[in-house]
Amino acid sequence: MKKDTLLAFAVDTPYMGCRNQLLGALDAINKNSKTALPAEKCLLLPSGAETVDDMRESLCYAHFGSYRSFQNEIFALLDARLPQLPAVPHVFITAYNLTESGAADKNADMLCRAVKEYYRRHNLGKIFTVVLISRLHNYKYVDLVNVPKHLLTFYSRIRLLQNKKLRQKTLITVGTVHKFTMAGVLARKAELDEKLKKTPREPVLKQQIAKLRNFTRKSKKVVICLGGRVEGSEIVFNVNYAKSLFEKCVALVRHGYGVAIVNGPRTPNDVTDYLYEAALSAPDIIFQNCKNIAGSDAERKVWRIYSGRHEDEFAKLKKLGNIYPAVLGYGNTLAVHTSDTYSCCETVSAGIPTAISSEGIYIDKSVRADCLNMLQLMTPKYALRFEEFVSLACYMGIEPQHLHPAVLSDLPRVFAEAVRHRITETGRRQIK
Repeated sequence: MKKDTLLAFAVDTPYMGCRNQLLGALDAINKNSKTALPAEKCLLLPSGAETVDDMRESLCYAHFGSYRSFQNEIFALLDARLPQLPAVPHVFITAYNLTESGAADKNADMLCRAVKEYYRRHNLGKIFTVVLISRLHNYKYVDLVNVPKHLLTFYSRIRLLQNKKLRQKTLITVGTVHKFTMAGVLARKAELDEKLKKTPREPVLKQQIAKLRNFTRKSKKVVICLGGRVEGSEIVFNVNYAKSLFEKCVALVRHGYGVAIVNGPRTPNDVTDYLYEAALSAPDIIFQNCKNIAGSDAERKVWRIYSGRHEDEFAKLKKLGNIYPAVLGYGNTLAVHTSDTYSCCETVSAGIPTAISSEGIYIDKSVRADCLNMLQLMTPKYALRFEEFVSLACYMGIEPQHLHPAVLSDLPRVFAEAVRHRITETGRRQIK
């Protein structure tokens, strides 16, 4: 590798939001260093996992009885996986997981600590540690903290003004780092198009493909990407919300829209069941499950894994795969995200007309003000509220192609440049 190549790595995670952030950050650093190494190659899997599908939970300090046992697990991972990289990386990236109520900062700091200690013990040189999409914390083992504006509170702004050292290690952005591009959407669309050319024998899969073909032929479309609950009670994402959301979908269908709905790991099983069953009797509304499906009684106790009334059907529909983001590539399409997620940043950055659905989702602002801040930051400059779009579409004939929102800056590029700059500045201070 070239002398100025900045190689980075991260520990893989099955949580799609965090994984997407990590892939975006790793890809941006690779591009900044002009290396062709795929970002996926820089995600290290824990021992016992051959693919990310083998992981059911992230490697979190909070899941271990002591720091020593956690450190041993990280050391074993690095012993096994680090030699697979083409050179010794000098940047380590982790994602701050807000769904780990009350433990996210400690989990990130202890992971960075374990990596730093591994490098020190094995004489691998300096390692620059980064935490993505974090609240402002006084980390001990983190060298750069990416704090998006929606995670800044009044008091954290005061702390930044008063603390120069904290300010030097903080990168403030509007939106989140991610790996989402229109080119990626179109590539996934091409893959989906190939699947839609086939006619399977299984009735449930045959029906779903027929509905998808119908969706692609619609002149105007809406794609809804669901978030969901978290570990604590600060977000309530229930069937009442699902019913309200589906009513809006039906209203759009009456005005000529095709609607596709996809869930995620955090979408509750009862919400998944309700929307899937409701979509079965609606020819112009598709629901495709994207949660992992439970394969054992132990997995049925994990809320991030689907276990409900339709395990058999979803197992067959899994052959179709995750239709998101491919379904965004068919033109005149609105991407809709729920207000408990940051996913709107992805489609807004790609220039895709975007809306945020919030009515019916309870968010405790004393705990998750970030979600409400994101809604305020994004609307109406970058995205519409979904409830407003439904009214505009039904009563004024507004379509996604009529919307011309502002586009977010290229955050991955900004992030990579900031990492390189901070490493250079850190080196200069050490020389002085």
